[in-house]
Amino acid sequence: MMKKQECDEETGEHQAMSEKDIMRIGKITQTAWRRSVRKQLHTGGTDMLFTPSPWERCSGFRTEAGDGYVWADALAAGDDVRTGYYAVYHAAGELAARNVRARGAAVYVMLPQESREEQLAGIAAGVDCACRELEIEVTSFQGEVSAAVSHAVVFVSAAGVQQDQKIIREKARKDGGETSPEKRLTHREIIMCGYAGLEGTLRILDEAQAELETRFVSAFLEQTKELTGELVRPDQIMNVYGCDRKAVVRQIGSGGILAALWELSDTAGIGFEIDMPQIALKQETVEICEFYRLNPYLMTSAGSYLILTDESENVIRALDEAGAQAVRLGAARDQNARVIRNGEEIRYLDRPAPDELEIWRSKR
Repeated sequence: MMKKQECDEETGEHQAMSEKDIMRIGKITQTAWRRSVRKQLHTGGTDMLFTPSPWERCSGFRTEAGDGYVWADALAAGDDVRTGYYAVYHAAGELAARNVRARGAAVYVMLPQESREEQLAGIAAGVDCACRELEIEVTSFQGEVSAAVSHAVVFVSAAGVQQDQKIIREKARKDGGETSPEKRLTHREIIMCGYAGLEGTLRILDEAQAELETRFVSAFLEQTKELTGELVRPDQIMNVYGCDRKAVVRQIGSGGILAALWELSDTAGIGFEIDMPQIALKQETVEICEFYRLNPYLMTSAGSYLILTDESENVIRALDEAGAQAVRLGAARDQNARVIRNGEEIRYLDRPAPDELEIWRSKR
């Protein structure tokens, strides 16, 4: 066990940072995580189902009886009352990607100063709406008003019991990245389930409807609101494991589908080649992103997933039968190159960029 003095010394070493170390907006980068987080963590419990990594969003442990308890943490920030709705979807979706059904959810809300109680009530209603849709029990709901935040922030921790004795356990590499038990899955295909940027589109509409009404007719905006039903539910994505127990599934979160492709590649230790035109986009997302000059491929997409599988036809068929839209994007490759084709044009995937929703909010 580390002594208090040793702990204080390690903490003090990192209190003084130069200006060049100022972090960008959005999720902590892979480089920053490796440099400033991984080296400070001391892990190694044999009962743990997961180990910390730049991408891992789940935690879990196995009891002496052999049961596996898994939970996933997620947050959503914004000025609309439906912020809590999306936080629940984020957390439950992370569990579903590990073939675990969320049973309970603990919620904590931080509200900025001068927030009205009606905002709290609206957030609670949004949380309840998502939990009823996904058949999750709210086990705890707490909150506070704080000068530390400028927007409402909703934290959700969703928990469930391991349904399968085989959960994909991702272990950190020596360099702070990830690798899965299925390293070098060179004959597998990459499938996308859901729509790129859809969650971000819906959240922008929730927060800026009055502004959007200056550009779009009411019928278009009402039609866009109805796209909430196109978010892929956790129970739908779990059908993947009925076709392929070795599938690797990742929810498309902060940074959008391009960030998720990087994470999938880093997690499985593979390269890939995909066709950009195959990425599913709703026209409503295209229109709203054009209005704000946003890139939908870099926008949060909870309720959408990437799947690495060698049973692509069966997986797509199972998802279709479950009411979830899925398409083949491309295939894994032996080389580390992350290739994106767009007709005759070939480009290589860059490291994850800041999420467009966060950039949009920071400029308002």
